[in-house]
Amino acid sequence: MDFRKLSFTLMTLSFIFIMAGAVSTFVMGLQNDRNEFYKKINDIDNSFESFSTNVSAFGNIRDDLYSAVISNTHYENMFQDDVHVKNKLSNYEHLVDELTRNVNYLTTLCNDNDYFRDGVSDKCAKYKSIYEQVVNFFVSDINAYNNNILKYNEYQKALKKSYFIDFYQTDKDYVDYNNDSVYEGKG
Repeated sequence: MDFRKLSFTLMTLSFIFIMAGAVSTFVMGLQNDRNEFYKKINDIDNSFESFSTNVSAFGNIRDDLYSAVISNTHYENMFQDDVHVKNKLSNYEHLVDELTRNVNYLTTLCNDNDYFRDGVSDKCAKYKSIYEQVVNFFVSDINAYNNNILKYNEYQKALKKSYFIDFYQTDKDYVDYNNDSVYEGKG
């Protein structure tokens, strides 16, 4: 009889320890998932903040560039200012590249099957549209500048002069990043 009690007690204790280990592992797994979830939310907040800062910088550069270069073109200065203007356009394009890196990171963080609090869900929903506008504004601006160069070169050709300017080259094109069949920001 003693042996049966000891055996039953050992089996009961073993079962309790196994269940305690299983519950502990489950709770620790939930805690780790929770921590990863909040880290992901924090990463989205930080990435969107960086994205927003870059979008603001893009807007400022675009305003300066548009008023100084694209809408205010004087043929007599275009050839002399060409290197300076192309440097500005290159910096402008580098900012678009930085935004592309921000967007790629946000895309990895904002999975459609994840559920976040409202502020984070809004950020995940908005960044694609904002990015689409930025890229399409950039491409429209480059096309407008290249159109100014085309007119300048035609003017030079008509005057039989040889001060021609090369177009600004970019590999970027209009995008429909959020796949809504509308090219936001395309001029």
